[in-house]
Amino acid sequence: MKKRLFRRKNIILLLIIALEITACSYTSAEIWNMSEIRLADRAARVIRMTVANAAASHQIELNAGQVAAAESIRWKGPVLSKSRGTITGPSGKETYYNLNMNGVVNIMRRMGNTDEYWVRDDGVKMLGDYIMVAANLNVHPRGSLVDTSLGKAIVCDTGGFAYSNPHQIDIAVTW
Repeated sequence: MKKRLFRRKNIILLLIIALEITACSYTSAEIWNMSEIRLADRAARVIRMTVANAAASHQIELNAGQVAAAESIRWKGPVLSKSRGTITGPSGKETYYNLNMNGVVNIMRRMGNTDEYWVRDDGVKMLGDYIMVAANLNVHPRGSLVDTSLGKAIVCDTGGFAYSNPHQIDIAVTW
């Protein structure tokens, strides 16, 4: 795994150098897509940090929307937004909610999660590298990872919707 990860880092750095030399117009998301294919989540996080650092030092623009698109490269359907309040995403029905997350973050802390709580540029609430979502805890236990149209998510909460639609995912946002 270490050897493969080292090779992927080198490939990304070589791509960035090649872009500078040839003045190609690849975006950071395209570079990301080239590097993320077939990588495990843990390896992808290391690659993401490497790309972000390289992007910062090479003036390649890397924004939250591109990262979200890169994280959900397998999802080709509609993406949840304020104007599109309900969609069918990769794990089922997706909706969004905007509540104070202090209590939810405290629950995750008591479970041992120490990841930083923050809000992405597009208004999506994050816990570390993952989007915060509410789900039916009998289907998706707290702390489990699920795919959404906006990227990989961690189940942190539940809600009344879970009784009527056990496969629904409610995404925490500031909208």
